Amino acid sequence: MAQLNPGNQNHPLIEVIHSDADKISGRAKLIQQGYVVKLYNLDAPKQLFASLSQNLPSNQAAAKSTLEQRMQQHGRQALQQQLILAYQGLSLAIQYQVDRYPAVLFGQGRAVIYGVTDLEQALSLYRQWQCGLNR
Repeated sequence: MAQLNPGNQNHPLIEVIHSDADKISGRAKLIQQGYVVKLYNLDAPKQLFASLSQNLPSNQAAAKSTLEQRMQQHGRQALQQQLILAYQGLSLAIQYQVDRYPAVLFGQGRAVIYGVTDLEQALSLYRQWQCGLNR
């Protein structure tokens, strides 16, 4: 019951849960081949909060004022959207019961390849697994 890319029925949705420490490769090539590849960085919330709190004054009242100004500059709705996007990886990991990363998920979590950052290699492993199911 994999969600397929509507443009090509042979290409499952590929979702990658990773961190800043993981160098993900092969994405561009898979996209060229018609795959939909979505990356979810678990460090995104930390990055967002770091950017908002960068160079805040040490005085609590001044820091609060500066932070409120930054939030207004970003726009509250835009910031809310950034927060939602930042936490998507964690939400997806919980939904699919992913217990470690990097994790490459195929067909809405139907299959998971752990520890692989080369997406072409992960796809190859997934295809091998599929062949084993069809025997």
